[in-house]
Amino acid sequence: MNRVPTLIGIGGPFKGEVFYLDYLRPLVVGRSRQADISVKRTPHYRAQNEHDRESDADTKTISAKHFQITFFNLKSIELKNLSVNGTLLDGLPVKDAALIQDISNQPHEIQFGAHARFKLALCEREENKDEPLPLE
Repeated sequence: MNRVPTLIGIGGPFKGEVFYLDYLRPLVVGRSRQADISVKRTPHYRAQNEHDRESDADTKTISAKHFQITFFNLKSIELKNLSVNGTLLDGLPVKDAALIQDISNQPHEIQFGAHARFKLALCEREENKDEPLPLE
């Protein structure tokens, strides 16, 4: 088993979604289908009809490319804000970029859009297993 940084959806349209970060692979999160992690590919979005999609503040307040996260090592995970709407890391605005250096010691929370939230935590990843096992 490997311990890897993992984005766990805890609010908004990404709630219940899980994404493992890959070493040196930047991931863009946003509304656009071109984003690596797109709100338009979530079960929440796909279950909506056209009218609900048009009036959904959770989706509309997420930028096409809202933020980028890159895992360099356990003492260096970079979070870049790509949106004029802003991205929060542990409740504080990320101006351009923030460096997360203590993922081994504590989880962090990324907030964006009206209600979208991810918990960034180290999770056990077993070979050939899709779901993470939180270490907490």
